[in-house]
Amino acid sequence: MKLELRDLAPYLPYGVKMIFEKSGDIRVLNGLFIELGELRFHFNVINRGQTIWNYKPILRPLSDLNKEIEVNGQKFIAINWLENQYPNLDLHYQCESLLDNKRWINQCEYLLIQHLFEWHFDIFNLIENNLAIDINTIK
Repeated sequence: MKLELRDLAPYLPYGVKMIFEKSGDIRVLNGLFIELGELRFHFNVINRGQTIWNYKPILRPLSDLNKEIEVNGQKFIAINWLENQYPNLDLHYQCESLLDNKRWINQCEYLLIQHLFEWHFDIFNLIENNLAIDINTIK
C-alpha cells in the first residue's frame, strides 16, 4: 500500500503535519499535485514539491477520541466536545462504534467526520497500515 490523493485530500484544509522519518523534519501539508505519475505535495509556495513517499502524515488514532487532546492551544476530550455541540445526533453511540466497526464511516454523520479530519484523526487506518505516524509517538 502507498499513500494516495484520496487519503490526504480531506486533511488539506486543516494543516495536517507531515514527517520525514529519517531526519524527523516536520512540515505542514499545503497542497497536493501529481507530476509524472507521482503524488507530490507542497510545503510552501517556494518549494516546488516533494514526492509523498518521503513523508508520512502525523495523525491521531481513533482511540484518542476518549482522551484529552490539544488542538490550536485548546485542550478537550473530542467525544465530549462533539456531544455538547451536537446533542441531537447520538454521537456517543457513533463514536463508540468507530472503534469496533471497520465500516463505520458509512454510518456516521458528516459533521462528525469533518471534525475528525480537522482534528487529524486517522479516518482511513493509515497508522495501522504504516502510512502515517501516531501523534502520540512524536516527541
